[in-house]
Amino acid sequence: MADKKRSTKRLSSLFSLGSNASDAPADSAAPSESSSRLRKVKNRISSATHLHPNYPPPEPPTPPFSKLTIQPVDSAPAALESLEPPPPLHSPGSRSASPSRPGSSADDSSQKKLKRRSNLFGGPQSSDERISAHGRDARPLAWIVGHSGQVPYNLAMLLNGEKVLELWDEDGDTLIYLFPRTAEKGPSFRIDSSLYAASQYMTRLIHGRLYSDAHQTTRNTSGTLPRSRPDSPDMSVPGGSSDGSKGSRALSDATEDDRSEKHIYLPIRLSTDSPPITASAQEPRLTMQDVDTLIAHRNFVAFLMGQSLVATDRHPDIFTIFLRISNVLENFQFSNFDGSTFGEVAASSFDCYVDELSLADVRSSREKTIEAVILGEHMRSLSLYTEGFVHAAGKLENIKDLQHPKWDLISHKTVTRLARASMDLELRVKNINIKLADFDFPAIFSGLMNSDTADEKKLIRFKYWRTAFMACRAFALDYYKAKYGSWLPKAKSKKNNLTISGLNRLVLLDLYHDFSNLYDLLVDRTNLTTRTADGVMTTDESTDFASVVYRALRKVLSEYDRSTPPVQPPIPFDLPMYPTLKGVKSDYPTGDPRKDAKARAKKLKSDDVSRMLRQAHNTDSDRHTPFLDAFRRFEEKQAAGSTMDELWEMRTGHWLFVYAVIQSLPMLVVDAPGVRFTDGVEYFLCEPPRSGVPWAREDSTRARTWFGVAGGSHVVSLPTDIVEHGVEGVFRRSHCWKMAEEWSRDDAVLNAAVQESIDPAPLPPPPGLLGSNATSRSRSQSPDRRRESVMNLGLEALPLPAGVGPSNPLGPRPASSNDPTKTFDAILSSADFNKPSKKKK
Repeated sequence: MADKKRSTKRLSSLFSLGSNASDAPADSAAPSESSSRLRKVKNRISSATHLHPNYPPPEPPTPPFSKLTIQPVDSAPAALESLEPPPPLHSPGSRSASPSRPGSSADDSSQKKLKRRSNLFGGPQSSDERISAHGRDARPLAWIVGHSGQVPYNLAMLLNGEKVLELWDEDGDTLIYLFPRTAEKGPSFRIDSSLYAASQYMTRLIHGRLYSDAHQTTRNTSGTLPRSRPDSPDMSVPGGSSDGSKGSRALSDATEDDRSEKHIYLPIRLSTDSPPITASAQEPRLTMQDVDTLIAHRNFVAFLMGQSLVATDRHPDIFTIFLRISNVLENFQFSNFDGSTFGEVAASSFDCYVDELSLADVRSSREKTIEAVILGEHMRSLSLYTEGFVHAAGKLENIKDLQHPKWDLISHKTVTRLARASMDLELRVKNINIKLADFDFPAIFSGLMNSDTADEKKLIRFKYWRTAFMACRAFALDYYKAKYGSWLPKAKSKKNNLTISGLNRLVLLDLYHDFSNLYDLLVDRTNLTTRTADGVMTTDESTDFASVVYRALRKVLSEYDRSTPPVQPPIPFDLPMYPTLKGVKSDYPTGDPRKDAKARAKKLKSDDVSRMLRQAHNTDSDRHTPFLDAFRRFEEKQAAGSTMDELWEMRTGHWLFVYAVIQSLPMLVVDAPGVRFTDGVEYFLCEPPRSGVPWAREDSTRARTWFGVAGGSHVVSLPTDIVEHGVEGVFRRSHCWKMAEEWSRDDAVLNAAVQESIDPAPLPPPPGLLGSNATSRSRSQSPDRRRESVMNLGLEALPLPAGVGPSNPLGPRPASSNDPTKTFDAILSSADFNKPSKKKK
């Protein structure tokens, strides 16, 4: 009880700001009196600093998004600017069985696994939370974020330099001090050293130059860092740097885990650091800037431990809190190997906060979308950055119309990439509107079907293909006009609840779902395509009726795929099932071309037509949906009184329409990889961030792949995301490609052929890349012409040998292939593809 009284009195004196000491409460356990005093303190602080709870504050001592300055390594002390609030509130001894946080310890058996408490944003109150019950309506000085209301947080322990119970891990091996040694105050936090293993600076505070980089050899002979604050203790305090009697840290790591107690005095500067001039002088009081600084570092420790965070009037939301935490992480030099994250612990911790606080769900708020992009950059979170970027690209104009001041916090790189993504999206939308506004695909009829000299025209009546195509087009228009009230759909009509008129994402997804089901119903799952994206087709010289139809149909499909940019890769299974007399007439086919042609030209009974149509459907995909039911009725009506030849012409025309529609949609309806919150979104989510993460060194986190150039042994290195997010990458994530893999899963031979068609086998390495024994083979020597170039650039992926990479200075480097500043055209034009490659003697 005496300790409680002292803590409350110290808190009152620290916040008195010139008030009389008699205003301090006598007992923190007295609810009404304590609440009254806290309200008075808050009022004094607000009036003294002119704070405003709304964003942005009118004239705060420190801008709400200002960068937190922390004393850097080997530099002169610098003043620490005001910080944000964060604290966790839990019973000191309570722990849950939630998954342990990743650590960097070499020995898991001796390294304690810290666990996130299941009651992160709720649960039993601790002693620090005991605020007056009848004072709940008063706004507290600090509160825990994540609750429906403002759960107060008691700052007494933190500001007095005492043990902060919710951040005190009895099994931890590191004591963290917020005040200098001359303040004669104890540690505030006890944590495990695995939590800050990714921090170069904090590691140096403990171990001196033992863990410093090889090029930093200018330290003094004692191995200590320059003092970062007045009267800060030497780095050789007990448990600080390595003890000579134990030998080097590297040696002890090799034999046993070092669990000795460590002490860290955080390099922050407070106005109270200077001792009183005389013994009779009053104890210096903390300023509001000091309070912000202490709260920010407390939130930093809470973040690493997975505890709840604290807000104040100056920093009232989770957005500004995490901006402060990111500043501390950056200034303490937290990083993984390539700088793409702040380390495993920080990355996994932030992912948990993102999930628990729903930071990635930005569907209904333009401001939250901006915040997701900013936090993704500042916290080095690729998942949150991708979510925010994709949503922002889909509604960029609306976001700009908001004119929110937070937009200026987005990096210049990201703003430029968002603008480019928005422009690309506009082109995609324009292309789809041209095709689907009236379901008009003139390119289908401008090639083979419009030729009078084609050999196929001797056996095939192309005009009937066109007639069936136009009939299916009319069916689709009538169906969707009835469903949406009009085509194109109008927002907020009687038959829909859309907020965006026209072909928005939900309309196209509905269209894609319907035609995907129809594709599954009609496709021939045994006839793998012989086409490639460059227009080459393995021809079958057979002259029977079926072979001629297949060959002609694939030529028409290839012409359509290549008619307008971007060139569309062929669907793995690109032919329909055809009605046949095989199940109707026992003697068909007879083997006599004339007899078979006569049988195909004979009109069929209605029962035979229905039976043949059912046999030409995949039974496992014969679902009952409104669209499929309507199509079956339409098909039976079209097929009435037909011959087998006419049924083939009808099915071919219908298939051409289905193919044209379904091939038009993937570039808009296939969402970017990694996007989670997509339900109900009407704007498009197909534009992912490209060119690596903007917060890392150029190309350092952008995976690269070697590609062989068609027709020779030259190689180039291109970013992998160019392939993954390119046309072929998008189509391979679409329905037809996914179903091809599923349908061929149980057939080893067919599965191998499908995989070869979807992911072409890599070429062997070119000469000089792997050594003198390496042999080369040009792409033209490939036995399988289905192995296709990547992105239609005439490139094929090569396996990257171990130890050889674009940034490896020791490995061989192909000429003109490793300059990240060069464009693709410059790379390709710099290589003389007609010149034979030089081989080693």
